[in-house]
Amino acid sequence: MKQHVSVGLVGFGYIGKVHTLGYQGVQLCLPDPPVLPRLQAVLRRRIDPDDTSWREAGYQLATADPDTFFAQPLDIVDICTPNSQHREPVQRAIAAGMAVYCEKPLAHTLADARALAELAAKTHTLTHIAFVLRYLPAIRQMKALLELGAIGDVINFRARMDHGSYLNPNRPLSWRLQRAQSGGGAFMDLGTHLVDLVHYLLGDVATVQAQTRTVIENRPVTAGSSERGQVDVDDWALALLTLRNGAVGTVEVTRMAAGAREATSLEIYGRQGTLTFHASAPYTARHFDLKQGEWRTALANLPTPAGDRPLSQLLPASKYSQGFMTDIHLAAAYDFVLNVAEGKSAQPDFQAGLAAQEVVQATYQSAAANGAEVTLLST
Repeated sequence: MKQHVSVGLVGFGYIGKVHTLGYQGVQLCLPDPPVLPRLQAVLRRRIDPDDTSWREAGYQLATADPDTFFAQPLDIVDICTPNSQHREPVQRAIAAGMAVYCEKPLAHTLADARALAELAAKTHTLTHIAFVLRYLPAIRQMKALLELGAIGDVINFRARMDHGSYLNPNRPLSWRLQRAQSGGGAFMDLGTHLVDLVHYLLGDVATVQAQTRTVIENRPVTAGSSERGQVDVDDWALALLTLRNGAVGTVEVTRMAAGAREATSLEIYGRQGTLTFHASAPYTARHFDLKQGEWRTALANLPTPAGDRPLSQLLPASKYSQGFMTDIHLAAAYDFVLNVAEGKSAQPDFQAGLAAQEVVQATYQSAAANGAEVTLLST
């Protein structure tokens, strides 16, 4: 008989539905998974009696009452709310002895992120952050090649994420465009993914120098409204990072790139070669070998990076793929389901979430000081 891990979802908006697709995909898209997620309950701000999407998705209960939700037999609580609403349900889940899977960023402020990471560590709670780019095959290939020393000492790197979803000046205000709820704009939303990749692949950040811009400074307060409200977060951000190992590089993000949907790229330059990744080819990194003087893209049979679970246990075969973004959400969620079933911790956990948030905070601090260098405390 299959082992089951019971999941409760907090928030059932866009990202909550993406996480749900991931859980559903475990049984539908993976060959003979040893553990299955059981979709137990959804906690929402309000319950619309005409909206049965939660039931059709497979959940047994939907409620707007936190007490009812946390009384359910849950193994994992999955946080999919706006950033400012992470702290309370995470604390309640930890108090109830439940593992916690949280969307990035960990919280909307560094103080909240630090409090949650410290609480999880103190209580030995199993945690996971949805830094899903770690589960791309191309990124895993880069990690394996770096561990093998394939490009030698890293000199510099460039990471970019270009979206175009906020170019329309009449797109109305939302929580993502208000610092009190989001904690930041493009760099908080997109940059945190890239910062985590820098940590995962290259090491800790020592200093940050940054600039940000708000391109559209006010928007309709609601769709079609003539009343406009202020946007107080960044539409574009650029951070120059110096790592503790001496490598330097840039992280640039925007939500103002016309024609871009998921234009993510990463270039890493070393003394003996280069590694590159672009979201248009998510399953294969490119490697330039300086000794051989040639580019390679057939990077199969690389070892699984230390501490990671093999992607063969987490990703659907190509004929069952739901698109790479849904696939890596499936992989990240199922990795944590397996960790909970096995009772063991793994990365990226809340400490990884806190580390990324420290760099995000330093980025905004530097930008507010006209690009002054900000030094991160050694942890």
